[in-house]
Amino acid sequence: MRRKKNFALVSLQRLYITWESFLGNGLFTYASAGAYSFFLSALPMLLMILLILVRVLHTSPRAIQDLILEIGFNFESLDMPRFINSITSIKTIGLFEIIIGITIFWMARRFFASIQHGMRMIYRKQGKKKPLKDNLLVIAGEVILVILVVLMSIFLIAGNAFFHSVLSENLLTPYVFHLFRNLFRFVPFGIMFLFVFLVYFFSPRRRPNIKHSVQASAACTITFFVVQLIFSSFVNLSRYNLVYGILSNVIVVLLEVYIFFFLLLFFAQFQYVVQFFESFLLARLYLLPAYDNPLIRRQLERIMFIKPPVFYPQYAIKQRKGDVIFTLGDDSTDLYYVMNGIVRMTLPNQVIEASYGQLFGEFSSMIGGKRTSTATAHTDVTLLKIPARLFRETIEIDGAMSRRTLKMVTDYIRKSNQMPLYIDLEE
Repeated sequence: MRRKKNFALVSLQRLYITWESFLGNGLFTYASAGAYSFFLSALPMLLMILLILVRVLHTSPRAIQDLILEIGFNFESLDMPRFINSITSIKTIGLFEIIIGITIFWMARRFFASIQHGMRMIYRKQGKKKPLKDNLLVIAGEVILVILVVLMSIFLIAGNAFFHSVLSENLLTPYVFHLFRNLFRFVPFGIMFLFVFLVYFFSPRRRPNIKHSVQASAACTITFFVVQLIFSSFVNLSRYNLVYGILSNVIVVLLEVYIFFFLLLFFAQFQYVVQFFESFLLARLYLLPAYDNPLIRRQLERIMFIKPPVFYPQYAIKQRKGDVIFTLGDDSTDLYYVMNGIVRMTLPNQVIEASYGQLFGEFSSMIGGKRTSTATAHTDVTLLKIPARLFRETIEIDGAMSRRTLKMVTDYIRKSNQMPLYIDLEE
């Protein structure tokens, strides 16, 4: 029971931090830019895919049209038979065709560049900027997506032909036939999962755990599938076709593309939070709201993060009343968080107490110097002894924590030098 409760709490903490980071990074705007870039890249990519299917793989134009009808997307705005006939009419490839092909390929980069920009925004504090690698990833992503769509099209065309043939009825029982027929419709989502996984695993500047990428990709794909089901159950496309005509498909596709980009970036942010969850969690403990904070939202944050189950098995220690945790001048650099009890810190000119939900010892963790006070257990206490390494990593990731830490160091230096807090430059 406790394990299930801890799992639910950790999941809630991760989702909350993900949403806060998603808003803080302005990923709503990147999702909109990604949807817009998709429409700029959709036609060039469609041209490339059809060219490969018809000219290179000699796929039947009729098979392509049947596949489009099977998918259910309405191409009334595009004369597909005439378009395919124009491709097949090209007998030789000259310099002009090569230039057009390169131009189309270059135009399709917008889609992948938008994805790369969003991923760079999420991982901007991890890894170094490598322009050459980023550009190569954009080109590689475009090539991989075209290959995946071509393979999916071939698979769907072959499967569609098989299920419409007499052979399938003779080989499969009616139950197995309908089962495979329904599973066959999930092939595009399988391709989507593979593409999203490649984006999550190869785009970040700091390579994530493959398990995290698989989980985030599966969550993104499944959520998109569920959203599509909900959307199709509420939206009557026939009525929209009467009102908007051929633009109804554009409106629906634009909304679905935006939802896809939203989910793509949201679960990319979720992967980042999971990857550096200890640092995010420590930042929440360091910036934990006071128990008398009047804002309801801040009180909910305090309830959510004040007991970190992830840290407890790794860092929890118990001290009896009167035990010395560290003394003035010690070389230790660990950071401490009070789970219960009271710790008294004796400084040269004052005495400070740290109680439930408070941290102490961060100054030595920050600068790696000697302790500036003596910490003693005023009561029986349970502490989290957090390594300085994690504290420094957290400062690099969380901007609010780094600002507060800098203020702490500045205040300490001012007090040590007995400098006034404000200096009037006119005096």
